[in-house]
Amino acid sequence: MTVQALPTPTAAPAVNGASALLTEAHGVALDRVARAELGHLLETLAVVESQAEALRLKVLAEAERRQVAADEAATGTDAWAAALTGTTREVNAGGLHLAELLKAKYHHTREAYAAGQLRADQVRVIVRAAEQAPVETTPEQLAVAEEILVGKATGVGTRSGRPMNAKRLRQAARRMLEVVDRDLADRHEAIMLGRESRRAKHETYLALHDNGDGTYSGRFTLPELHGSLLRTAIETLSAPRRLNKARTGPDGKHISGHDPSAPTGEGHGLSGWELHGHALCELIEHLPTDGWTGANALTLLVTMTAEDLTRDLAATGDHDPTTWPDWKGPAETGTAKLDTGTRTAAGDLRRLACEAGLVPAILNSESAPLDLGRTRRLHTHHQRKALALTHDTCAIDTCQRPFAWTEIHHLIPWSHHGDTDLDLAIPLCSWHHHRTHDPTWQLRHHPDRGWELSRRRR
Repeated sequence: MTVQALPTPTAAPAVNGASALLTEAHGVALDRVARAELGHLLETLAVVESQAEALRLKVLAEAERRQVAADEAATGTDAWAAALTGTTREVNAGGLHLAELLKAKYHHTREAYAAGQLRADQVRVIVRAAEQAPVETTPEQLAVAEEILVGKATGVGTRSGRPMNAKRLRQAARRMLEVVDRDLADRHEAIMLGRESRRAKHETYLALHDNGDGTYSGRFTLPELHGSLLRTAIETLSAPRRLNKARTGPDGKHISGHDPSAPTGEGHGLSGWELHGHALCELIEHLPTDGWTGANALTLLVTMTAEDLTRDLAATGDHDPTTWPDWKGPAETGTAKLDTGTRTAAGDLRRLACEAGLVPAILNSESAPLDLGRTRRLHTHHQRKALALTHDTCAIDTCQRPFAWTEIHHLIPWSHHGDTDLDLAIPLCSWHHHRTHDPTWQLRHHPDRGWELSRRRR
């Protein structure tokens, strides 16, 4: 009896076929594709891209297991892959490390990635956060937390059904262990924020170059806390509503705000980056000229426990925590949230508390801000601060315009005897605010997705 050898399994035909189909798709004239199909194409291509990247990582991990690089006299799998793909060794080294972690520990993430449900940046956020879990976290606890976080990334675990992008997922990942143990979640968040803060301080720099043509160019990197504060200031100065409020001097000449003779519209003929550049110039022109007196001009709305804020820093002794990557002293035992939505280590806030103006946020049992003040017609500065606790952008679910650009909308119009209360107020960007007052549009609150605007049916 002759035993016939089974054919060696291979993935090459399937991959080659997928490549051929994509090549064929490139030949389609997109200008003839139906409008409704464009969105579907974009979603499907994102899935295909994730599946291809997930498979590439699996191939890398298998090549490392078999030590294929030795056959080519390459110094390592990363160098071998770089030569084949035209990428860098560093990129492949990072991919190889990620592939090994996905294969060994993070099965929920690996499966969702292979199915095209996760994007590459989401995968890195999940794995990086899980790798920083406190040492006492059990594998079972970490697996449960990972599965919940994957659900948020794919949209299965969110109330709206929409996936969290990597930026928002990173905020959720800091509290990923809350589903299994709140104390573990507190420690995990403090560890992540503490390490990020120390790394950011080492990476902070500012480089300015005189171009010799009347302009300067530069690059910089700031810690998240300071970047958030600078961004808020820039967005406030470049808000469209503020730019529209032109003022004139005694001689009738334009002195601030948007020049009425300039093009109209939200951008006033300038790109977002150009508006931010002009806002930075305005910020620089109004720096104090009588010397620095500290940060007492800085006002922060802070949500944190009184214990974390007042914790005795002397407990650190003579140690320098910035020199210890895994140091878990008092600077990593608390966290805080600013009105910009940024979470930061309590140690940074304790330092700022020495000179900054701090506005405590009083919350009720449902973590909702209480009324911080009323006015007869317009919402107060303190009410805006209170709304910033629950909104970091325009309240419309699909809008990402920053909170600094928003105007406070009365859900019950003032003209209809509506009160100027927090529970009857939402922040809306100018574009959405105008449409809210347009009778052809309807503002509705969906229990899962939040505030939505839709055209009324005729």
